[in-house]
Formats: sequence, C-alpha cells, structure tokens
Amino acid sequence: MKVQKGWRGYIFSREIGGDFIPQRVQNIVIRNYAQTKGMLFLLSATEYYMDNCYMMLNALLEDLDSIAGIIFYSVKLLPPDAIYRKKIYTALLSKGCGLQFALEELAIFQENDIELIEDIIACKLLARDVTNTLSGTIAG
Repeated sequence: MKVQKGWRGYIFSREIGGDFIPQRVQNIVIRNYAQTKGMLFLLSATEYYMDNCYMMLNALLEDLDSIAGIIFYSVKLLPPDAIYRKKIYTALLSKGCGLQFALEELAIFQENDIELIEDIIACKLLARDVTNTLSGTIAG
C-alpha cells in the first residue's frame, strides 16, 4: 500500500498585496481548497514578518522529498524576484512536486503551467506602474 504524500500550506504573517489577511483566514482558504481537490492537507508554514524574508519557503523547498507539493494562499506570496521564482519552480518540478495557489485556484504541475502564473504577475506589475504614472499625472 502506497502512502499518500500531503500538501504543505504556505501563508504570510505580513501584508499581502497591501492588505493584511489574518493567518486563520489564509489557512481556511487553503484547507477548503485542498478538501475540494481531495488532497491531504498538512499544516501551513508561516513566513516570518520581515520584508523580503523567505526562510520558511526555503525550508519547505528543502523538504520536497516528503511532500506532494506546496499550496500557497495566493500568487501574491511569490517572491518579486523573477530569478528566485524560477528557482522555486525548478526545485518543485525537478522533485515531481506541484505548486498550487488556493485563492486563485491555479496550479503548476509542469513547465507549461508557469507561463500563466508569470503573466499574472506581469499584469499586476504593469497595472501598478500605470496606476502610479496616472497618480503622478493627476497630482502634477
């Protein structure tokens, strides 16, 4: 009998996209997502409060042999650095693990899935830049 590997949650204790989402709420979203997909959900790792800190994420990446993958609360929890994101994707896929995003109901199981996630990130950055430019034009 093969033992089913579980999915480890990943949440933030700091702001997410400018909003504070309580850890309890993030865990509820992940747990419900996993339950809907029939996945064995393991407790979530909570990232430290410090800006640009990904110590818990790095610890999860070192534990990929014992889990099926990671369920992020949202795409917004991915690091802003594109090179670092690529390392995350490569680490997961090379171990046969998946990466899922509960809030957006998206997943990466193969190389082709990465493009959609990166397009979403690019669109959010572009929208932020346009908003900042327009705000500067109106204020000036």
